[in-house]
Amino acid sequence: MKRDPMTPSEFDAKCRQLERTCPWVWQTSGYRSADHNADVGGQVLSKHVIGMARDYVAKDQAGLNQAAEEARKLGFWIVVHDVGSGNHIHIQGLEPGAPPSWWFSKYMG
Repeated sequence: MKRDPMTPSEFDAKCRQLERTCPWVWQTSGYRSADHNADVGGQVLSKHVIGMARDYVAKDQAGLNQAAEEARKLGFWIVVHDVGSGNHIHIQGLEPGAPPSWWFSKYMG
């Protein structure tokens, strides 16, 4: 499925919608400074450093899987993984890799 990059306000609104739809998940990470991102082992091109990624956890895997499905329906790019900090769902409003130059200029420039 082809998805368009989200604007920062669309991303925030859809995160709030995910939290309302899945009240059993809670956010553990959102915006990170570049230094904090490096300290926690985040990727250099992490969407956390531009405020376009959030991580959520749930009490159990079933709840996490259900939240992942809801996140997909909302159009997020997602990964359910454990990078040493526990199993969580990572969602972002932009595709993996560097943000499109037009997007970066419009929203971060």
